[in-house]
Formats: sequence, C-alpha cells, structure tokens
Amino acid sequence: MNRNVLVSCLLVTVMLLASCSKKNDYEKVLPKDAAVVMSVDLVSMADKSGLSGDEGAPVVARLSNALKSGAEGAGELIDKVTKDPSESGLDLREKVYYFVGSGGVSTGLVMRVSDDGKLEDLLKALHDQQVCDMPKEADGCMWTAMGNVLVTYTDNTFLAMLDLKGGQAKDMLHAASMLLRQTEKDGFVATPDFQRMKETKGDIVLLSSLDWIPSEYVAPLTMGTSASMNLKDVKVLSAVNFEKGKVVMDVTDMTTDKLVNAMTEKQLQATNPVKGTYLDAFPANTFFWMTGNMDGGKVYDLLCENATIRQQFESSIMPIDFKAIFSSIKGDMAIALTNPLQNGFIAYADVTNSQFLQTFEDLKPLLAMTNGQMQLFNRGANDYEFRMQDGRMMSMRAGVVSFWFGVRNNRLYFTNDAKMIDARVSGLSLRDCAWGKNVAGKRCYIGMNFASVADMAKQVLGANRQYASAAAALGCLDYMTIESTDYKSAHLELVTTNKDKNILQTILEAFK
Repeated sequence: MNRNVLVSCLLVTVMLLASCSKKNDYEKVLPKDAAVVMSVDLVSMADKSGLSGDEGAPVVARLSNALKSGAEGAGELIDKVTKDPSESGLDLREKVYYFVGSGGVSTGLVMRVSDDGKLEDLLKALHDQQVCDMPKEADGCMWTAMGNVLVTYTDNTFLAMLDLKGGQAKDMLHAASMLLRQTEKDGFVATPDFQRMKETKGDIVLLSSLDWIPSEYVAPLTMGTSASMNLKDVKVLSAVNFEKGKVVMDVTDMTTDKLVNAMTEKQLQATNPVKGTYLDAFPANTFFWMTGNMDGGKVYDLLCENATIRQQFESSIMPIDFKAIFSSIKGDMAIALTNPLQNGFIAYADVTNSQFLQTFEDLKPLLAMTNGQMQLFNRGANDYEFRMQDGRMMSMRAGVVSFWFGVRNNRLYFTNDAKMIDARVSGLSLRDCAWGKNVAGKRCYIGMNFASVADMAKQVLGANRQYASAAAALGCLDYMTIESTDYKSAHLELVTTNKDKNILQTILEAFK
C-alpha cells in the first residue's frame, strides 16, 4: 500500500473514532491573517453516520484489516489505534481546523494533542513504515516531515503545514514554531470572525475570504475595479449540517468592503424575483437548470461601471450592439443541461422585442472575411445558425460546431442542439419536481436531478467492481437545489432517495 495512503487512512480512522477529552487552547495556533478557516466536528459526523456505534463496527474492522494487509509490521499499531483512538495521542473530540494562509502560500491542519508521548510513539511507528522522518526537537517543538508536509507538535497542539508553492517541509519550521508560540491575542481566535464561527452551529463551519487568491491572479480578477478594494474584507460564512435524507449548507455574506457591498446592492436593483416561467419548458428529469430574472438595460449599465468591460463593449472589433441586446431582455431567464454526457444545452430569456437581431446582420460582412471558417445563416425570420468549421478556433472540440439563436414567442433562445428549441415536454415538467414550488420569488435558483445520472453511472461504472461503490453512492442521490433571495445569503440542499436515514449513514451503507 502507498505510504501516504496508509497514514491518511489511519488518520481518518482516528478522527472518526476519537474518545472524550477536556478542552484547551490549541485553537490559538490559527494564524491571524488566515484567508480560509474551516472547523470540522468529526464526532458529530461519526455519530450521525453510525460509524461510532455497534452498527459501524464491521466497517471499522474491514478498514483495519485493509490497512494491515498493506502495511507489513504495523498490525499491532493499527489494532491499538482503531480499538482506542486516544492511543494516537490526538484528541479528536475537539474540533479539527483547516486553514489557508493569505495569498494561498500555505495551508495547515490543527488538532488538539492529548498525550504527546503517545503521539511521538505513533510517529516513530510511522517512521518504521517509511511514512515520515524520525521526530526530532527544534525551535521549541517536536517535528518531522512526511514528504513536503511539515508535522509539528507540542504537549497540547498538533500543527501540520504544507507550502502550496512547492517548498520543502523543513523550510516551514520557523513559521510553524512561531504559530505554536503565539498567544490568543495574536491569532485568529482574537478576531470577530472566529467568534462568529464559534457561534455558528454546523458539522462543518467555513469562513473564507478572497484573500486566499494567489497574488499572481489578483490583478486579472480585479481588473477595472477600485484599487481600494480589500480582498480580505470580501468573505462568506458557511455552515454545513448532515441531516436525515439531506445535507444542508447555509451561506451568509459577511463582506465589509464598501465597494463590493455597493455592487451587490446595484445587482439587486437590476434583478427581480423569479416568476418560474421556464419550469414548464423542461422535463422533470432535466439534469441541470438555473433561472433568474433581470432587467437587461440596468445590467448593461452596471457592467459598464467596470472600465475594462465597458472598453470591451465600446471597442469590440465585432459590429454588435451589445446595449441593444441587453436592453431587450426583461424578465425570467433560464439555462438547462439535459444530458451531462451529451453536453447539449439551451438558454432562454424573456425579451421585449426582436429588433436587436439586426445587429447580427451587420456581422455577416466580417464573417465573410474568414473564408468560410465562420458562417452565419438565416434559418427563419428571427432564427440564425452560427457555424465554425473547426471548433478549436474557440477552444471547443475539433470539427464542425454550430450554435442556434433567435427569438420565438418573445423568447430569446441560444443552444448547441437545434432539437431542443421549443421541445415539447411530454409528461412531468420541472414544475412537478419536489422543489418546483420553491422557485418563484427567488432571485436565483438552481436545480439538479440525479436520476438520469444514476442510471448512466450504473451502466458505465456498475460493471466495473472498482467503481461499483461510486455508482451505488450516486444512486443514493435524488436532487440538489441552490437558492438565493437577496444575493447576501444562499441555501443549498443535497437530498437522497432515502429520506429516513441521515445522509452520512446512507452514503456509508452505499460504500459497504
């Protein structure tokens, strides 16, 4: 067995079976400038999955046997830890923390140490399995290296760090030792964000800001925006809970940057609550569907506040009247992907008129200069086909690629499959789905149905024993929805076909 896989599996086992403990201040090691901080309540998740009780004993036994079969000479260690996780020296009754540093330069894992002697014994045993170096003392802590991962610990705190830029483990020792020595007032625990995390109930709680973006990507992403925007102040708080028949995630915008908040308010003014117009346009088994409602003229004005985008609109080499196109859109809009394997999609939008289509007639002389590589054909009074002889010209597949667009019954359409245009729905539509009644009134709504995906998985993966468990897990999923009423919060639900069992227990049974 791969040594990294061995240590990962052993660590997961310890996490899921960890015993009771007392609290301490191990959380103070979290860096104050962390761009992402996630807390995980593994005990709650283990209880909900049934893994920590008698029902989960057979699964633990199989995992233990699998680990021992691939780790010659480590059987005694594995038996000891799986029987009593406190023998690892790690206390996982307390929350486990994961963080990403500012600029995405490093990442780390923080846990409480209940017995540093037992932890040292564990690491020495892993050294015998050639998983890590022999633990040694330096800079006031014990440390070892597992490849490029630096593992450090004191008598109460475990800290593992990885340089995301590819640096060596030992080069991070000074930074790790400084974090291990910092006081509560120096770290992330002293911030209001951490207090908000502690008050938030969830099996997983995540506080993330845009400050995790590596510096080399910041300029392209913020091009045309104010230089005063602080990425650290653009942040969200997410809480994930595993419940009977579903996993629920609630996301709350905690942005304090005035510029971003002003943009969000303008976005709200440029949109309206969804009416649900396009629920009837697609069958109930549609894989992916997203809807919104916008005032295109206001959206165009909002986009033009960004200098870079405005320049693209005003100085485009294509003779297209972008303002006319946007201004014609007013009302519900939707995009759907009916089959994840065929990649066929169609987008609809309510429009007030079709006069903007004249701008595409003005495009024909420019396309004629491509010597037939790109062509625009009239397929009706208000219907067009745009064809490319080689789709790779626009980073798509090789060969002829076509898109169809136009206006029918005051609806703008755009698709890569002409058969989807105004296709008749026979039988149940998306309005008949369990979530169909929840769409109206939202600013944005996404629905995904997994029935067709599960059938495909059984056909494609089911015959291969290696992927049989994955196919079974997909078969447990019913649908997923994401909704937002104000762009300042969002609610996600991933629902399973079995509504009577916790989703973790359902997934665990699928992988048995």
